[in-house]
Amino acid sequence: MKKWLLSTKVKPKNPYTGSCLLNTKITGDDAPGDTWHMVFTTEGEVPYKEGKSIGVIADGVDENEKPHKLRLCSIASNALGDFGDSKIF
Repeated sequence: MKKWLLSTKVKPKNPYTGSCLLNTKITGDDAPGDTWHMVFTTEGEVPYKEGKSIGVIADGVDENEKPHKLRLCSIASNALGDFGDSKIF
């Protein structure tokens, strides 16, 4: 059985700048934590596979005036993306 490997030109020192198309909170206000549904566009430039993670760094600074840190987000879209074009997940 072959292992599936993702090779990409996107690295921490050479990040891809994409756009967030949707960011919706899907847990109630009384939930002990927050879960968000986010949709990103990559214009087909970032290969991905469902079940993997993608690192996201938000623009701007946090409440301490420091740049936001990397957050890992799980990819729940199938390999063809949310719209079947492999450009949006």
